[in-house]
Amino acid sequence: MFNFFTTNLIINLPIDNQSIKKIMKFFGLLFFFLATQTFSMGDSLSIHGGSTSDSVTVFDSLRTTHLGIADSSAADSLNAEAVRDTVVPITFSAEYPFSAIIPQEEIRRMNLRYAGDLFSLIPVSYKRSLGFSGLPEEMNFYGAGFGNVSYFENGILLNDRMRNVYDLNLYQTEDVDSIEVVPSPRGFLHGVFNNLATVNFITKDFVAMPPYTRIKYIESPMGEGYVDAQFNSLFSKKYIFSFDVSNRKMDAGFVNTDYSLWQAKVKLKYLYSNSLNFFLNYNFVKSDIGLNGGINYDTLATLTTEPWLYLYNERTSPVVDRESYQKVKQHNFSLRMLTHLYEESTSELSFYYRFNLDEYRQNEFGRQYNIPTLLSDRKTKTLGGIISHQTNFSIFNLSLKGNYEYMDYFERFNPDYVGLAKSLSINGILSCKLLDERIIPSLYGKVILKNGTNFNGVGTDINFLLSDNSSFYSGLSYFEEAKDVHPGRLFSSRIPFPTTFISEFGYKMTKDEILIAVNLFYNERKNEFIAISDQKYSGKYGIWTLPNEATYGVGLTFNYVYWKIHALTNSTIQNSLLKKGRSSVPSDPLVPNVILNWKVEYRDTLFNSSLRLRTGFEAKFSSKQAFAQYDFYDPYVYYDTLKTVTASFTLDFYLSGEIQRSAMIYFSWENLFGNTYYVTPYYPMPWRGIRFGIMWQFAN
Repeated sequence: MFNFFTTNLIINLPIDNQSIKKIMKFFGLLFFFLATQTFSMGDSLSIHGGSTSDSVTVFDSLRTTHLGIADSSAADSLNAEAVRDTVVPITFSAEYPFSAIIPQEEIRRMNLRYAGDLFSLIPVSYKRSLGFSGLPEEMNFYGAGFGNVSYFENGILLNDRMRNVYDLNLYQTEDVDSIEVVPSPRGFLHGVFNNLATVNFITKDFVAMPPYTRIKYIESPMGEGYVDAQFNSLFSKKYIFSFDVSNRKMDAGFVNTDYSLWQAKVKLKYLYSNSLNFFLNYNFVKSDIGLNGGINYDTLATLTTEPWLYLYNERTSPVVDRESYQKVKQHNFSLRMLTHLYEESTSELSFYYRFNLDEYRQNEFGRQYNIPTLLSDRKTKTLGGIISHQTNFSIFNLSLKGNYEYMDYFERFNPDYVGLAKSLSINGILSCKLLDERIIPSLYGKVILKNGTNFNGVGTDINFLLSDNSSFYSGLSYFEEAKDVHPGRLFSSRIPFPTTFISEFGYKMTKDEILIAVNLFYNERKNEFIAISDQKYSGKYGIWTLPNEATYGVGLTFNYVYWKIHALTNSTIQNSLLKKGRSSVPSDPLVPNVILNWKVEYRDTLFNSSLRLRTGFEAKFSSKQAFAQYDFYDPYVYYDTLKTVTASFTLDFYLSGEIQRSAMIYFSWENLFGNTYYVTPYYPMPWRGIRFGIMWQFAN
């Protein structure tokens, strides 16, 4: 078997000059790095003022554990040991103890391109990839994508307020400590939208003494590169300052796929006391991406009788659009206060401002006769506030949160898209801890007040701790979704608003070297529609009614360890039923029925604990699905349910090595067999290629 595998692997892996150059470059950088690596960060760092009352003692962030929930192992979270009169920082953590968590230890070892790659660790997720880097891809959770997923950073909504979507390319991944995917029955609870799924990015929050600096560099095929620089310092006894700057670009490959992304983040934290902390954050984003619409298959079909042979050739394949592009600019500020008003309580008061400008240009100069001209400058200014309080009394836990937003929005070239919008969201959760916290039932609800109309949601769930290493979760919810032409104009009340019913059952067990997690889910969405505006005629709108959709499935996580070999799998089996009235709509699945992600890796600590190694193979499979077409202006995904995208399979080799707990090397050989395929017609997925990088952190 081994000889068969290696023989076939060698036959299918022709090594060209470019691959040899990349391998030589990688090992050249690695040799240089190892030659200069002469230090190791200490186990702990401390700083003391003139008296013990001003002292702060913390562990080095690379050797700590997560403070938020029990099943997270995030390595960069703050773990502060209280000494006499020590100031212990208050940190952001996961919303719920039974959420799915992607820990920092996994995040920092991933050779990822952008935030969407992180969710391969979550079985109920699926990325509808567009092949080319930087394009705003749809991320599905529980079978729902654009317009049905809320993204947060430490509890502040990231979604575009005009379109209820978020481009994960714009998120700065190097500041992520851990990621929380909330159980679907509670997905609607947070923010000013009622969405089916909720993802919460929890940022790093640690103290570094002496000052801490980290640099990361990654190079990929098609002229793609990434560089990031971070700095963190406790520059006085109670002030923690950090910044992070990153750049990502791609400038080679298919026509009109050039991409540039600049991101910067500045954070200041003030440790006023053990019971009161302040956070001041600023985030800047500037993106410029070409939108070529994929390969023009119809043109290829007129040029050759075998168009599929040329579909993946970046030099000869004609693209649909040679000129269209999108630019995004964001300025985001937040001032937050976390406090413990009394024992066993946590309160938050936050204010934030978000500026977003999307410049969309389609056939701007009219030089492409078969593409309509569409120009748009969408500008939003959002001012918001959050107040929340969580407390324990007797066997009960009560959590209340209010979120108010005032938005000024404007779209150039479309006079009707202008105005003001106000939203108020109020939610509450009441939990009861029974039998020494082994059984925790909860009731929760939410109301959104928007332009004089209420949108309500209610739900309940229960969490059983069956034993010290196994638990069971069950929940269901029902809510109304706000649909509007734009943020200041709702449709007539004569049109029924979309509604969603959700149920989920989960089981998790950890025993010795085995982890098993199973999630059964069902959701039903009714009365969904799309509001379509006409730029040529102000105030003219159409309604495109969508079929009612019911999605059910199971997500499975299975990890097994034997010696130093780790076998991991995240798998999803799901199905969707489309109906109009009482009639079923024939269709290939909108999301693949079967999604499999397998890993087999070797983990070891070598050279007197100087090198922590992970290396192995990752296999990905997705079954057939319906044709999908992106609309980047709305954005939305349109389906041709009578056409089929065939199943796909890829195999990758990867390696990551952590050196003296202060550096990391990355190497991956993607798509080893060089399979040609696409997920979204006709955006060719990357062919065989090598990615490598180095991350280096040190104390100044």
